[in-house]
Amino acid sequence: MLRVLGLDAGTESVYRLMLEHPSWGVDALAEALGAARADVLTALDRLADLALLRAAADTEPDAGSDDDAGSEGTRGPTTLRLVPPQTGLAALLARREEELRRTQLEVDATRAAVADLLADYTAQGRESATGAVERFTGPDAVRRCLEHLTLHAAADLRVFAPTGTGENAAWELDVPLYEDRIAQGVRVRVLHLDSTAGSPERRRAMRRLAQAGAEIRTVPSLPLHMSIADGESALLSTSAHTTRQGAVLIREPSALVGLHALFSHLWDEGTSPAAAAHEAGEAADYSAQERALLRFLADGLTDEAVARKLGISLRSERRMISGLSERFGAHSRFQLGLQAAQRGLL
Repeated sequence: MLRVLGLDAGTESVYRLMLEHPSWGVDALAEALGAARADVLTALDRLADLALLRAAADTEPDAGSDDDAGSEGTRGPTTLRLVPPQTGLAALLARREEELRRTQLEVDATRAAVADLLADYTAQGRESATGAVERFTGPDAVRRCLEHLTLHAAADLRVFAPTGTGENAAWELDVPLYEDRIAQGVRVRVLHLDSTAGSPERRRAMRRLAQAGAEIRTVPSLPLHMSIADGESALLSTSAHTTRQGAVLIREPSALVGLHALFSHLWDEGTSPAAAAHEAGEAADYSAQERALLRFLADGLTDEAVARKLGISLRSERRMISGLSERFGAHSRFQLGLQAAQRGLL
């Protein structure tokens, strides 16, 4: 009970027994406690160090004390006597309180230093700051800002997650961090591309988030990477395909209104995994992204433009075209479009 004041269990036992029997010597204390004599002596040394015992020289020998409880001085035996508890313990308590006060000051100073360090860490790569708009350059700066935005969301997170691979790896969803935010009561909504175009890692990440309580919907295309926290801050990629140009952090209320509207529109247009599982007809055999690709091709867009609209690489777009052509038995873009129209995919 008194460990916080520096008394271990053995020392406290000796101290309490001496309060009851102040005249007992070392041997009597050891016998009553069933402890070794050396242990009692160690406890007495500790009590003396804590100023709970003091040496007192008597004019007459103390008949009730052990011979080795003190040493002969010029005035008689020197006996260890307890300092009154109200004095000794109060002094120890005051000393401990002062130590705790100093420790708290050190903690406060360390907290401030950590806050400054984190601010500097987050600001690395920042090009400009006008209060409502900040620009960050490079994947490392984007990743730090995204982590900071996610970590400090208190109620709501809305995320556009087109891809997280290659040059866009900085935008990869930090699943454990999102799981932690969900556990703290933050509502998380994620819009991502149809799962058939994603990597196995991305599909596993989405399943983990859904199991944790995130709301997940898919859309055939997304214009950019974006994360909105609590309706107060939004981080947007400056390019749909690479983080080399960085990201923009927006706190301007009027701009946030538009970003909220964009998210809400795409969210309403998105498909939840449960809804997708109940789609009927032959079109259900094709993902929303595949159907979007066919529509873009029918509109005459180039492969580069289609990939840009779908938020995927040119290689992935051409791989999708090859896969569809094989399924349709088409040997040209014209035949692919004709087959898509006949199957009701356009």
